Amino acid sequence: MTGLDLDMPAALATAREMGATGWAVAELLLAMRMGLAAGSAARRTDPPGP
Repeated sequence: MTGLDLDMPAALATAREMGATGWAVAELLLAMRMGLAAGSAARRTDPPGP
């Protein structure tokens, strides 16, 4: 996930403020990172492969 940056301490604090604990926090952070990656891929204008 080159070029993607997620402030993990702030994201963790936000997840906890939302009431998430334990594995729910990990799953929420993973979903956020996957969303960042999907958004980045959708905006990428690389030409199709060979």
